[in-house]
Amino acid sequence: MKQLIFLLLIAGCSLQAFAQQELIHPKEQQKQGMVPQPQPYIEVDGRQVVQASLALIAAKHIESAEVLKHEKATDKFGEKARDGAVLIKAKSTAEWSTLQDIYTQYGIPAAQQNLRVVINNQLVKDTSLILANLEQIKKVEIVKQDITAPVRWSLNDEEEFLHITSKPQTKR
Repeated sequence: MKQLIFLLLIAGCSLQAFAQQELIHPKEQQKQGMVPQPQPYIEVDGRQVVQASLALIAAKHIESAEVLKHEKATDKFGEKARDGAVLIKAKSTAEWSTLQDIYTQYGIPAAQQNLRVVINNQLVKDTSLILANLEQIKKVEIVKQDITAPVRWSLNDEEEFLHITSKPQTKR
């Protein structure tokens, strides 16, 4: 009986120590329902763009698109194309705008031009890779994230973002 009590005491202490260790050094946990999305390398007329920018490019301005998979993509563009590559050739009539052009067109004050950018609820990490047709933009506004939304852009509920919303794509 003493052995049983001793074993239970040791087991309880071990579990408590394990739980304490997990609080100090939590193992990386995979979030349920989160499936990593492929991030292909994307070029428009030889210029790299962020994937979210595709919503800001009017389909009527696209002449052709080529998809490179696996080794063809990495042979041409290196490791940044490990998820493939999409090469878009635009029609000569396409007019391109950068984020700076969007600031100007929509009158974004200089003080707010340092905000992080979201396109259609997708946070853009590298804003220098934003390319758009201004006619494809529905709305540009300064917003705080919706704390009830399923996607969080930041843990700071008071942080403001420049949110760009695209018009729905029309068939060409």
